[in-house]
Amino acid sequence: MVYRKGERPVEKQVVDYSPDHPVASAIADGDHWLDAWLGQMCTPWEAITRKTGISRERIEELNDDAEPTSDEIEKLAALWWVTPEGLRTSIDQANGT
Repeated sequence: MVYRKGERPVEKQVVDYSPDHPVASAIADGDHWLDAWLGQMCTPWEAITRKTGISRERIEELNDDAEPTSDEIEKLAALWWVTPEGLRTSIDQANGT
């Protein structure tokens, strides 16, 4: 990342998932949970693979409705600055449970 002189980095904080979260509205509009997170957080599949260690094949399985493991949920939650519980809630919301 390139910073301009005097520019301060934006501090990132873990955000709780709620009905006001942008991903929640994407899911409510019918998006798959993974597509909603990818779209709202602007995360290409290659970045997920590189930053989490989850293989491209496994990401494709998740995109085809495979159930994520607890380890995968923790890694993805850390990547998207959300709590693992929040990510699980969004997955359950997208699955209608």
